[in-house]
Amino acid sequence: MKFAVKALSSGKARAGVVHLGSCPSSIETPCLLLSTRKGLPIFISPDLLSSLPSPDSNLLQFSPLHFSEGPSPKTISSIGGLHQMVGLHEYGFAAVARDSIQCLPECGSTNKTGASFETPCGRRLIKPVEYMEMITSMKPNLWATLADEVPAWANNKRNKTSVDRTVKWLDECIARSPAGGAVFGSIVGGSNIEERKRCAQEVAVRNVSGYWIGGFGLGESMEERPSLLNAVTDNLPKDWPRMICGLGLPGGCCRSGSF
Repeated sequence: MKFAVKALSSGKARAGVVHLGSCPSSIETPCLLLSTRKGLPIFISPDLLSSLPSPDSNLLQFSPLHFSEGPSPKTISSIGGLHQMVGLHEYGFAAVARDSIQCLPECGSTNKTGASFETPCGRRLIKPVEYMEMITSMKPNLWATLADEVPAWANNKRNKTSVDRTVKWLDECIARSPAGGAVFGSIVGGSNIEERKRCAQEVAVRNVSGYWIGGFGLGESMEERPSLLNAVTDNLPKDWPRMICGLGLPGGCCRSGSF
């Protein structure tokens, strides 16, 4: 993956372009990512995808956890990955563990061995080794590491724990990283500006290709968002790609990510 910044505003906004190795067309940023269920856009058949009036990009977002019900990682790998399975070879795929519709995590969890997520089969504990088996089998163009997201009302102790876990899982995911696909380090911290800053600083020194900014859309107010987001972006390299989920409109649950 290659990313280049083409223009900067007087503030902090950037315009750029992303080139994915296996995706035939470049992707201009900023853009919205079309959310999918198991690799296919909701209520849109694959043959109609190219006829959307103004597609933002050729990059589709999916959650590997949706496949906890269905084909196993071994089966998907034998097919040749998600591109082969759904037949969308001209599109890029971004794998993010967050569910675009039901994503509110539990607060106060004492789990230390893996991330707890809502899946089609109910709440499930996902360990880094299991997550990386999914990523390796699906062969996405880019993927985000596991993150311990917390709602806005979490206390400072819980926010600190979420950052510690996310950084720990980042290291474990990188250690098991497949040969292909660009890895985006996850950044959390809840509504605590200092924890957001600490997490960004920790992730920025890791061997990643970009950054996934999580923890938004979980109860914070619109007034809180700018300072929380600035705490992250001010501590990241200025010319590296960033992906974020949870900022909401337009499109509600159908469009959950931006790049």
